[in-house]
Amino acid sequence: MALTWQSPVYLERPRLLDLLPQEPGFAVWLEAPAGFGKSVLAGQLSARLGIRTFWISALLGEPKGLLAKALGLPEEVPWGAVVEALKSEPTLVVLEDLTGKEGLSPLLRTLPALVVLASRKPLPYPELPKLLAEGRLVHLKASHLAFTLEEAEALFAGKEGFAEAHRATGGWPLPLFLSALTGNPPEPKALLQGLRESLSPGEFQEGLLLAALPHLPPSLARPETESLFHKGLLRRLPEGYALHPLLKEMARKSLLKEVQRAVRQAAGRLPPALLAEAYWEAGLKGELLSLLESPITLPIPAERLLDWQDLLRQGGPRAHLRLGEALAQCGRKEGLALLTELAESSPDPGLALTAMGHLAYYLSESRLGQDLPRARAYLERGLALLPKVSPELAGRFLNDAARVPFEEGRPEEAARLLEEALRHLPPESPYRIAPLSNLALLRFELKGAFRERIEALEEALGLMERHIPQNLAGHLRDLGWLHLLLGQREMARGYLERARQTPGHPLASLEAKMLLAHMDQDAETLARLVAQAELWENAYLVERGRALLAELRGDPGLVEGLSGFFPSLTRALLRKDPGLLPPYPGNLEERLLWHAARYRLLAEEEDLKALLTLTDVGEGLLPGLLPLEALPRKRPELARAYPLLEVLRSGWKEAIALRLPEIPPLRVQVLGRFQVEHPLGPVTLKGKAREVFALMLLGLPREEVAFALWPDVTEEAALNNLYVWLVRLRKVLEPWGVPTYLGEEGLMRVEADLFALEEALQRGQAERVLELYREPLFPSLDHPLWDRKREEVFHRVRALFLKRGEPRFLERILELDPLDEEALLPLVRSYLSQGQRARALRLLQRYRKHLWEELGEKPSSKVEALIQSLQG
Repeated sequence: MALTWQSPVYLERPRLLDLLPQEPGFAVWLEAPAGFGKSVLAGQLSARLGIRTFWISALLGEPKGLLAKALGLPEEVPWGAVVEALKSEPTLVVLEDLTGKEGLSPLLRTLPALVVLASRKPLPYPELPKLLAEGRLVHLKASHLAFTLEEAEALFAGKEGFAEAHRATGGWPLPLFLSALTGNPPEPKALLQGLRESLSPGEFQEGLLLAALPHLPPSLARPETESLFHKGLLRRLPEGYALHPLLKEMARKSLLKEVQRAVRQAAGRLPPALLAEAYWEAGLKGELLSLLESPITLPIPAERLLDWQDLLRQGGPRAHLRLGEALAQCGRKEGLALLTELAESSPDPGLALTAMGHLAYYLSESRLGQDLPRARAYLERGLALLPKVSPELAGRFLNDAARVPFEEGRPEEAARLLEEALRHLPPESPYRIAPLSNLALLRFELKGAFRERIEALEEALGLMERHIPQNLAGHLRDLGWLHLLLGQREMARGYLERARQTPGHPLASLEAKMLLAHMDQDAETLARLVAQAELWENAYLVERGRALLAELRGDPGLVEGLSGFFPSLTRALLRKDPGLLPPYPGNLEERLLWHAARYRLLAEEEDLKALLTLTDVGEGLLPGLLPLEALPRKRPELARAYPLLEVLRSGWKEAIALRLPEIPPLRVQVLGRFQVEHPLGPVTLKGKAREVFALMLLGLPREEVAFALWPDVTEEAALNNLYVWLVRLRKVLEPWGVPTYLGEEGLMRVEADLFALEEALQRGQAERVLELYREPLFPSLDHPLWDRKREEVFHRVRALFLKRGEPRFLERILELDPLDEEALLPLVRSYLSQGQRARALRLLQRYRKHLWEELGEKPSSKVEALIQSLQG
């Protein structure tokens, strides 16, 4: 009997059903773990076909015997008798719970029915590869059977929570169904048992380990990992493989002991930082504390260490060292107390020196209430310990301690310490990144080496991400700020967004968020960020944020009472009073900002000269420091570094003329819609302006355009009319006032979809033509010239599609002309070759209906015969 599968619980998914063949001679293989809807899809196929269906589970016995019994034959008959009985009428055979040990070769060689194979694991039947190569097998895996977000929304039928449930399950149908039905998380034990039965022991063990990991890097993946991914149980993220959150939660709740065992067994496989995460997530606190006490590098973000601070306080000196640095990095002064205790009392010279290096660095930090005399004391004490430690520890201390003379205004001494750090650090040490970057900063300060500083920071990013991720947010913030100074806002945004999201240095991330809010002119968000800085009790970030906010709101009152550099600079600009400028700074970045503010207030040549000569990028710094309108009009060359669109909008013709080669082409669409767009946005062309432009797009010379549009007037009058409209057209196409797209010979520098289509037709690129061709060509325009062009293009497209003869090209021809029998017949034959009999019949019937309704004619005898044979 044909099974019905009409329960409203089970969403019908045309996306999958339309992929399945519909007649004997074909097979479908559904391969996925438990709960992926294999039975539901097979049942829906049965309901759609309405033919005789036999449903067999291999758990109940050998499929041949069960099929024989269902057909009314003795169970012991040979396969030949079963095959002949199946041929007696159209039949669907669904074989579930297959393991690969069943003897199905006679059935698969002959395919007397439409056969659906359902398994949780790969099937080794030798006939399957051959059927796949012949196009007679459709193989769907977990990745295909998983619900899309749109399908999940339909399943939930208007109820909230579908997106969250889809994200949590990764589209896994069974828990998604249960969540839609109950509104509650699915019962985990049954699902986990189903998974245990669906997976090999190695795959299940890998899944248990991944339940305790945020992700598994691709380099650590095993064949079992890949297998879990292909079965739809893992997601592949940029950083590696991750178990779906729902499975993680279920495994840690129901199988915690097994998860812990898997983590312990993987201790030698995982890098230390990832192992630490696994220990924490698996609840192995003792193992985690032992790991944190080890004298090894653990690149764990500071925020994560603070999550573990109660545990770290229970540990020994190394755990306290890690916690102290994490607290200081997060702007919390209590970290300095932990570091001070270690520096003063630790008998281990290496541990004491490391603590002194952290203290020298963070006591030089304005964000922690700078104390340079105390920082200098730890620098001097640490230098005396250098002979007692390894070269790597010595190099790391020297790099940290170089911050002290830099903040004291002694860049030469800072450079010497950094160079000595590089002499100590082994060539292969990842800690060389920091002194190299810091030396670039010093050369920036001493010589204005702007490009070198950016290159050094960019070069260090990859190594830093792998070896010192806790410093990454600060580097990204610095890169974002440097690109802002260059006026490269999109590049700056990219770095600042990454800094905002990168753990390890929350104060750097907070400053990045402030700069982003300022870029977006989002005063409300910026005010909230300033409040966060106040909670951190961080004076620098409060002043920085208040200055940015005052600039956004145009309110100098927001920086009243603040004496720092940024508040003073902003107050002077808002009050337009150069007397309020802060003292001339020693820091190069601040000197650049100071000269820019003074030039905006006084427009004196000496400040502009300073901006052009203090660094090696010259005029490249101007876009980040001065508005375009502030530049002297006698020097249009200074606008070369500004964004092109800003220069175009300014109407500064001399500056635009220098940038003419950079102006992008005019973009034109005339296939399906009429749209013209120049760099400043869409252009509205109406009436005669649209007609003039469209005829010029066809390549007609001016005289022919004039005659085509004004055939009833003299040639002189027609040309005069055209001239008037060309002037109007130029104002619309080139509002910046410099000839760009309209030349004496016609249009120039134009990119049109029509040109791309004609090139694709010339080259015979059917896929490109399929992508481009839309009707009507030149919509809403009426003239014999456009009619001829439309007819010419259509016939070229049709000829190319007929030549290719593939279903998608033939289907497109019939979309354009439903009565094209030359495309219809090969398309029907293609459907029949794929076993899609019902689809072929629907196509023929639709053709017959169109033919009668539009022309009052009946189809040809060939088409009618086809219809009769398919209906019979």
